[in-house]
Formats: sequence, structure tokens, C-alpha cells
Amino acid sequence: MFTYPLLTAAEQASLPKLIAQPSAIPNKFEDSTHRLFYCQTADGEMVLKVCNQATIAKSHFWLGANHLFAADFPNSLGTIHLTHHFLQKNGALTVPDFVAASANRFVLSRFLAGNDVGTEIADQWVIQLAEHISCLHQSTYHSWGKLHAPPLAAHEWASRLHDSLVFLTKQHDTLIADPLLAEVLAQAPHCHETEFVPMMLDLRWDQFRDSQINDSGDHDLALLDLDAFVIAPRALDLVLLEYVLTPAQLALFKQHYTRTWLDHTVNTPCYQLLLFLMNVLGETDLATWMQFKPLVAGKASPN
Repeated sequence: MFTYPLLTAAEQASLPKLIAQPSAIPNKFEDSTHRLFYCQTADGEMVLKVCNQATIAKSHFWLGANHLFAADFPNSLGTIHLTHHFLQKNGALTVPDFVAASANRFVLSRFLAGNDVGTEIADQWVIQLAEHISCLHQSTYHSWGKLHAPPLAAHEWASRLHDSLVFLTKQHDTLIADPLLAEVLAQAPHCHETEFVPMMLDLRWDQFRDSQINDSGDHDLALLDLDAFVIAPRALDLVLLEYVLTPAQLALFKQHYTRTWLDHTVNTPCYQLLLFLMNVLGETDLATWMQFKPLVAGKASPN
């Protein structure tokens, strides 16, 4: 008899019947918050994600997401089927079909064939990402926080941002000792925002897959990881994109992004610090991170 790894008998009683023992999928990072398993079932190929509670409790990323956005992870896995449905309806990328989930414990979704995106990023993926983000940014909100029924009012953003920056700085202990820290924290209470959109807080290329070639012969970009979506200021999403994309990719992205690119200069340092403290891209040198400048007036950034 085959069993789902790390799940109790009660948890797996209603799951699709396995036809082979699941095999572990190697994690890409030592601090990954899930254990992954490839599952062959009588209902098709699937992927099981099981929470690593000890890692989550120490994760600067999830500490920030929960403190600032009230993301309520990993309890929010109990409603992650709503995220699957939201992205299938409002996004422009393929996402895995939802199968089952349990709050604080696991998610089971259908396996998407293809190859994980590597270091060579095709232009068509940048275009597809721009089309996807454009679709998501058409959904605007006056409140923010968790993706479904965001509970926080716009006027709460600045104060919660400041409090979360202070909270996250304390989690880093002596690592954060840069003299610009006080200046950025002083600006945070003035970071007022009125436009909020769906945002993937951990957007990185390794969260995507090059799915199988479609009928036109092109490769489609598929989004694999859905548990870090929140409603956030559009400016914050743009700051993250400016880090993720190279200058050439950013220029191409902007050509296919259907909304006006916000001038977020005033609030940029606060958002840069937030992303650093949440360890979104793994940078450990605060000075290097804060010195980053995006593509401006045709001049390339140093990334």
C-alpha cells in the first residue's frame, strides 16, 4: 500500500489513490518552507507540498508577510483553492489545478509538465510575465492585506509598514547596522498609498516553469507557487520587478505592460528595505541592495 509522505492517515484518506510511492523533489534552498513530493495517482500526476513548520517560524519572508499583510500563513493554505481560482480567472499564466489542501499542513495540486526556468530567460517569457502582471493590475482595491477579502484600510499602510520594518529589523539583530536605516524608517510613516493590486511577494524566475510547447510551437510560462499572493501597493510590485528583471528585460516588460509605470521615487527606499528584510531575493549586503537603481531615462541599472 502506497502512502502520502508526512501526512496522517486521516489527512490522506480522501486524497486520490496512489499507484506508486511518491518521490521527494529536491528543494532549491536550504530554508525552503515546504517539502515537495512527486505523486503518481490513479487520477494523474500531482505534486504534494507539506509545510515545514520549523522553517516557517524562522523565515524572515513569512514573518514579514504575516506581520505586514496579515497573510496568516500557513493557516491560509486552507483557502488556497481560492487563489488557484483567482489566478485562473484574472491572470494570464497557466497555474496548477487545485486538488486538495489543509490549513497549516499541505497542498496537493496537479503536476505541470515542462522544465523549471533557469538562468537563460527567453524574451517571450518576459512578455508573458508582463501580460500576466498587467491583467492582475487591472484588479485594483482600496483596501489591502490578504488576497481574499483584504481587511486593511488604505490609511493603515504607512503605520503598519513602519511597524513591520522595525519588527523585521529586530529579527536581523546586528546584521542591520547601516546608517541609512534611521532615515528610511523616518520616511516610512509618510508612505501613503491609495492603489492596491494583487502581488506575488516572492516573485522570482525560479517560481516559474517552461511548460510543454503549445500548438503554435511557442513555450508557455507557467506559475507554480501560489501561496504568497497578497493585495499590496502597485508601487511595491513595481519595485520588486525592477530588482528581478535585468535592464533589457525591464525595458521589454514596460513595452508590454499596459498600465502607466508609477513614479515611486519617494517611497522606493522604504520598499527596498522591506524587500531586503524579507529576504525576497537572498541579498545579504544592505548597502549594495539599497544602492540599486532601476532603468531611468534610458540609462541601465547595475544589476
